[in-house]
Amino acid sequence: MPRVVIVGDRNSGKTTFLGLLYAAQVKFGSEKADDFRFHASFESLDEVSGVFQRLMSGAFPDSATKEGIREVTFRLSPPRSRLGILGRRKRNSVSDDSDLFRLILLKSFEDDMARSLETGSSVGHMTLNEALVSDAIVIMVDATELAASDEQAPHAPMAKVDAAVEALLTAIQRSRAHGEATALHPIFVFSKFDRVDSNSLRLLNLESAPPDVRRRGPHLAYGRALADRNMPKTIAAIKARKDRGLRFEAPAYFFSWVRTDKAASRGSEKIRLRHSGAVGWEPDFSSDEYLAFLTCLGDIAADARR
Repeated sequence: MPRVVIVGDRNSGKTTFLGLLYAAQVKFGSEKADDFRFHASFESLDEVSGVFQRLMSGAFPDSATKEGIREVTFRLSPPRSRLGILGRRKRNSVSDDSDLFRLILLKSFEDDMARSLETGSSVGHMTLNEALVSDAIVIMVDATELAASDEQAPHAPMAKVDAAVEALLTAIQRSRAHGEATALHPIFVFSKFDRVDSNSLRLLNLESAPPDVRRRGPHLAYGRALADRNMPKTIAAIKARKDRGLRFEAPAYFFSWVRTDKAASRGSEKIRLRHSGAVGWEPDFSSDEYLAFLTCLGDIAADARR
């Protein structure tokens, strides 16, 4: 069962990410029968559907909702036609072939990393133990915190997150240095991208929105430019060559956003809904990016079986 850990600073959108991932599964598992099939485990269904229902009501997860959800387990099945999502799998796979995924929020990541950076102590056991046996690590990057100028970059809020993630990757690398050769897949998710400072993009000569996710080359280059500038320590740790033990695969990049409207009362924001075929209504979000993320998970599972 592929294990995927999700890390990021507080309020970087980790819980919203899981809720929107569930929305994408509902959308593409219901509206397009040949895309894929999914089944959330009974243990996960109440929690993740609660996040989804809150999004559907127009609200982002509150503190109680965030505290309640720690992991989601779901089964992802390839399409019958083998031409849609996960379509790169072997054509002669049996129709009931599926992969069970476990997505784990590292709740103690921020505190563990802050403590280790301040005191020089080792990474907290809870964080490291969950990450040690993971197949992929999702790094949530709050796009509103990206550096907007050359002078700001060394002191931007993202610099602290960069150091924390680098410390975690280094600890994982050391812990798995003498084991069998294994791979860890880094995945960057730039959250709140509808609110990114235009100066952050102008600094890197990037367009105001990432290229369509189906344009793999430009989409990858766009994400890489942002990560190289804002997460240099993390990128250096990923690129570091090791002769044995764990190796880091080339990073994947995805972008998340949710459209909002001003609520009628108190000037607060309300998540915008849109009509979506068979599923009726859904949050107005970057669903194609989430579909591509699920495809990425399918590829990771396929590689693990080889």
